[in-house]
Amino acid sequence: MKKLLTLITMMIAIVVNAQVTDEQSAILQVGDNAQIFYGADALKEAMEAAPERGATITLSAGTFNACEITKCVNIYGAGWETIETPKNQENTFENSILPTNIATQMVINLPEGLAAPHDIHIEGLRFSDNSYYWIKVPSAIDGLEFMRCWMPQAIRFEQQNDHVTITQCYMAGSCTGGHDLLIQNSYTRLSQLTVLKAESNIVVNHCIVTNGYNFNSYDNRFLCLNSMFACGWLCKAQTFRYCAINRANLDGYVGSTNNIFNVDYATIFKDQATIDYSDARTFELKDEQKATFIGDDGTEIGINGGNYPWNRTPHTPLVKDLKVTIDGTQMKVTYNAETR
Repeated sequence: MKKLLTLITMMIAIVVNAQVTDEQSAILQVGDNAQIFYGADALKEAMEAAPERGATITLSAGTFNACEITKCVNIYGAGWETIETPKNQENTFENSILPTNIATQMVINLPEGLAAPHDIHIEGLRFSDNSYYWIKVPSAIDGLEFMRCWMPQAIRFEQQNDHVTITQCYMAGSCTGGHDLLIQNSYTRLSQLTVLKAESNIVVNHCIVTNGYNFNSYDNRFLCLNSMFACGWLCKAQTFRYCAINRANLDGYVGSTNNIFNVDYATIFKDQATIDYSDARTFELKDEQKATFIGDDGTEIGINGGNYPWNRTPHTPLVKDLKVTIDGTQMKVTYNAETR
């Protein structure tokens, strides 16, 4: 089912984009105009209706089928976690914020000839835990950012990929074929991180890196900065600088400097005595570590330092009590908007 919305002002269009509805919805916004699509295939329908570039698709909470991304779009969801608001007098939760789930495999496959930069931004999505539904990028791409997403399975690049950033995400599985790639302020449980070619430039900055089985393969060179490592093994193909590491030394690791060794991750955090992930974690350091775990940029080592301290909440506001009514040829929109 499709309905065309012509919104009177740009501000109304932007705010309406953030609504959480009982039925899944996708709002396609191009300039001052917006269309709304409903149902599990709403994302796919919005993508089909979008122009080649310049559109924003905002998804409500709920579960959506993935689509093939073939255009330069921005996609925003409601986030990867359920947030319960304070209880009312009846001792029940009101207006809980639910996640935006992507239930099937997402493929980013841009047509040949689509001019760069592509500048695709994807934020606030929870990708499927199903191991068959990894994120696939078979085409060349220049300009791609994942931000504040739950990415529990693999992401695979198959051709040249430039200006790719992954920011404030949870990552597991593997990330293969990266070329010009920055992973920052993210919690990673990657089993593999591999390069597209020998001259690829991959940087892991202000992250927490756990698991690590085959995380660092001998033929995959990349730079690790200002990050915490609780891995089964590391290897000499990588360079580690200003990192906290749960091992005694990095003897023979050429170019690795200013690291902190023998870190006991059961003793350094204020919130829990472990480095394990949960949605409740802040990973705030104890005062002693805040004073001594200092990175090359003067901020603390780990996901709360750098330019993007750990934050799981998408940029879109929460809209409550949204009502759309028709008065003759006029559409009237009323709402209450709150920051999250």
